[in-house]
Amino acid sequence: MIRRNGSIKVLLADGDLAWQQRLAMLLESEPDIYLSNIVSTKEEAIRASVQLDVDVMILEMILNSPKRDGLDAVAEILRNKELPIIVLSSIHDPEVMVDAVVAGAVNYITKSNYMDIPVAIREAHRRQSSLHADVATIIRSEIELIKRKELHCMLTPTEKEILQLIGLGYRQTIIRELLGITSNTLKSHVRHITRKFDTRSIREAAEKAKRRGLYDQHYAT
Repeated sequence: MIRRNGSIKVLLADGDLAWQQRLAMLLESEPDIYLSNIVSTKEEAIRASVQLDVDVMILEMILNSPKRDGLDAVAEILRNKELPIIVLSSIHDPEVMVDAVVAGAVNYITKSNYMDIPVAIREAHRRQSSLHADVATIIRSEIELIKRKELHCMLTPTEKEILQLIGLGYRQTIIRELLGITSNTLKSHVRHITRKFDTRSIREAAEKAKRRGLYDQHYAT
């Protein structure tokens, strides 16, 4: 492929020869994108990312291993170099998608949407990457699920009850009676709750908890 002046230099890491050829054909049809090199393994991907002068990297989640070694490659590459990495994978697992983004990938595109890769490359090169629509909703839902789990882990059963009752509009005098606790005990719980939520009032904490899904019955204790 002939490199054009000002073109975006791309490094592709994918262990599947058929996909290497398919992606190469796609990128060669783009006048502003230059496929600099193709590698097949995690080790080659890490080495090439350091040695080559490239602008964007396309990385398959699974390279030459049944494990998700591409995810390890993302983390290791970014420890050594600031490089926009787009994960391209056939894996649709929400947890894997979140792991890739947390590791530092700027985008995650499933192979069923590989035709969108050129647009993603341009966005990554401009440092304006937005998650592909195919996975953005999935990742947001997974992150919200994680937040709800964390929220329930950090609260005691009594604190959860207090927040739920506050959220339902109960006054603190009624809450004391319902839970059979003293005024001082309730005040102590309120202090702990507002500290955990970093809020000024218990009602503000209750609103924050509601937004984060505290009242989702799936996690009720």
